[in-house]
Order: sequence, then C-alpha cells, then structure tokens
Amino acid sequence: MFPRPRTFAAAAAAALLALVPASATRATEPAQPHGEIFLTISDAGNTWIRGVLLTCPDQDGPHPRADEACILLDQAGGRMRALPEREQHCTAHHAPVTASATGTWRDVRISWQGKYPSTCALVRKTGAVFDF
Repeated sequence: MFPRPRTFAAAAAAALLALVPASATRATEPAQPHGEIFLTISDAGNTWIRGVLLTCPDQDGPHPRADEACILLDQAGGRMRALPEREQHCTAHHAPVTASATGTWRDVRISWQGKYPSTCALVRKTGAVFDF
C-alpha cells in the first residue's frame, strides 16, 4: 500500500525541519551581547568627563564607532592593554587625560584605567574604542 499524499508531505516537511540548525530557526531573536563596557575619558584635573556605553555586537547604541571598536576588542580578547596601536601623528600638545573601562567581555569582568599625555595619544593607542 502506498502512503497517502498528505502523510508523505508531512513526513517530508518534518524531515527537512530536522536538517535545519536550531540557530537558523531563531534568526529573529536578538544576539546576546558578548561585551558591555562603560568607557570614560577625563582630564587630569577632573574638570570634565565624558563617557559612553559600548555594547558588542552593536545594537544601535551610543558609541559612534561601535562596530570597529567591537572588532578591535575581540582581537585583543577584551584586554585594553592588548589593543593594537594605530599609526596616527599627534602634536606635542600636553593635555593629560585618564581613560577608564568598566564592564564585562565574554563574561569576564573588566576594570581598567590608563593615563595618556593627550586625547590624540589615547586614540592612537586604543583606536576606535576610545574614539568617541
């Protein structure tokens, strides 16, 4: 006896669904962040401070160069000291700044602070991460 067409179609559809990875069926779910870091920059006298939240992957957050910053942080394994220095010429203008990063990267807690002779020197060392 041959299977009825409806039964055969239902069995074929079930077999195809079994071949589709579970991740493909959840394409509409938002990606889980692998990093959420609050970044700040302040001057030496603490007369001004600015900060921004960096969420990776970027979900239309406030960081202006989030995609590039996330890539750099991923390459550095979330370690600020391991960020690749970029070629950028800075003037000899001395206006010290302090940068800090607090948050998590792939479930590892981050608490970092660095001092630089200028904002230009900070961005040269940290790239897009502190370029906001």
